[in-house]
Amino acid sequence: MNWVTIAILVLGAGLRTASFACERSLWIDEAMVALNIVERSPARLFKPLDRNQGAPVGFLLATKASVTLFGPTERALRLPAFLGSLIGLIAIGLATYRLLPRSAAHLAFGLFAVSPHLVGYAAECKQYSTDAGFAAVLLAIAAPFFSGSVGSGRWFAFAGVGALSVWCSHPALFVLAGLGLALLSRASIRRDRTRILGLIALGGSWLLSFATVYAVNLRHLGHNDYLIRYWTGHFAPRPTALNGAIWYVDHALQFVHEPFGLTGDSRIAEGALGFVGLAGVLAMGRQSGRTQTSTPGLLLAFALTLALTLLASGVHLYPFAGRLLLFLIPMASIVWGAGARWLGSRLGRWGIAFGWLILVWPLIQSAYGIHEPRRAEEIRPLLNRIHTDWSPGDRIYVYGGSGDAGAGPAFDFYSLQYDFPPGCVVRGGIHRDDPSKYSDEVSKLPSGRTWVLFTHRYRDEESMILAAFAERGPVDSVMEVSGGSLHRFQLPP
Repeated sequence: MNWVTIAILVLGAGLRTASFACERSLWIDEAMVALNIVERSPARLFKPLDRNQGAPVGFLLATKASVTLFGPTERALRLPAFLGSLIGLIAIGLATYRLLPRSAAHLAFGLFAVSPHLVGYAAECKQYSTDAGFAAVLLAIAAPFFSGSVGSGRWFAFAGVGALSVWCSHPALFVLAGLGLALLSRASIRRDRTRILGLIALGGSWLLSFATVYAVNLRHLGHNDYLIRYWTGHFAPRPTALNGAIWYVDHALQFVHEPFGLTGDSRIAEGALGFVGLAGVLAMGRQSGRTQTSTPGLLLAFALTLALTLLASGVHLYPFAGRLLLFLIPMASIVWGAGARWLGSRLGRWGIAFGWLILVWPLIQSAYGIHEPRRAEEIRPLLNRIHTDWSPGDRIYVYGGSGDAGAGPAFDFYSLQYDFPPGCVVRGGIHRDDPSKYSDEVSKLPSGRTWVLFTHRYRDEESMILAAFAERGPVDSVMEVSGGSLHRFQLPP
């Protein structure tokens, strides 16, 4: 291990640790998962989750164990994601240096280490960083299979970790299938009967494990109408029509956002980085020398994993979008690392600089995301303010408190830590189809001092609700925080 590898490892671990160390409040999606974990027994976590949530049962049980040991704190809830991300970082380092020449491995490892989405989700009570972590571990275990013979210990490790992964990561099945089919294809070409039979046995153990988790837990998730509607635009259409073809091109470019942390309309950057990815495909397909037996096989595994993910998307089983694709970053990092190195070798000194340049933007985004998290919804200081300045007879109006939106989920989680009097909470409804109902709702509130709490605000609903309160009475206190606000009104009789 040379100094560049050590530096990348320290940088990646440092970014993740810094993100984890920030004790920001749970944002709405985290709060909804956290409520399921805190309020349920381990056995009940096998049942469909409340609030239209879905997470692998292994991840839920690990987080439940963390909360049981350390209490229902933000860090305890985020600890499994953080540890999974660190394990994935180590695993991708082992895989890249096994599969690629050193210069390409540096770039691939660096891209995974500084990927903004992986750094951000390493400190959230969500499963996406552990999805990528398990994908990296599976890739590290499989890497020697692509380059030569392996001992019985690695076979057992591949079987055991693969069987465990489908309980802890929903997309792990795609990774296992891609790796397994690529290895089976290689063994079939070589007519290696012993390896073919071994791979069939491996696949059987994985499928048996998946069938079990599907029967006891996963089958319920595919029948959640809310989640299906939410992800409607990200289920792959048939590519026969023009609109279908456009969808595939658009989502292929959007995928570049995940490892590189691009935001907004970044078509030029998407195209340039997509070109680097295509260069990686060509470079890996034409590798020679000591990596000749490994990189073409890995490229096939990546293609198969991608194809199976799109197939599942086409039958409305797995959306092809955003955070749900972070599990593809381990393989994608290797492809982009190989592409940057290949271009660099043909552009001389400037090419080497270009290769390292592709890491600059994601590194900046990761560092900035630690200072200013994109999903910051700081409800805890707002509740502290209410608790400190509370007077008998006060009332709390919770924006969107009657559903799985607005401040409701986070308030429900954090209110367990405060001794607010019974009956003091008014849960605002969600009236996006008829905003005039917000005024009706406020007009029916009784007189007295009312705290109006906002987080996870939707468009201009906050201004409409505040205008309705202003018609009732004056505001005498306002507190603004990242992703939220608190307003205190005096409502006359």
